Amino acid sequence: MSPLVIGAFVVSVLLLFGLFSIIKTTFKTAFLIALVVFGLQVFTGIGPQQVFQQVLQFISDLGNWFTRWGNTAKPRSLLDWLTFAIAFFYP
Repeated sequence: MSPLVIGAFVVSVLLLFGLFSIIKTTFKTAFLIALVVFGLQVFTGIGPQQVFQQVLQFISDLGNWFTRWGNTAKPRSLLDWLTFAIAFFYP
């Protein structure tokens, strides 16, 4: 066997293990999200559509915050940043 074939085999095996790791993490995350949404629905009556709408609203608010962040004076400390973030998200 040539070193090229051995190297290609080693790289293929490493990529395969990396792919398995990514798939495992994806399924674990999807399962946890489904568990949280199911728990919300059972214990509070909040459905998946409401959760999805709130996530979309949060992402939209975050985009607006970053847009406004670029046009305003930046806070200098962590406490200033937290105060600014709380004041923006909870007017």
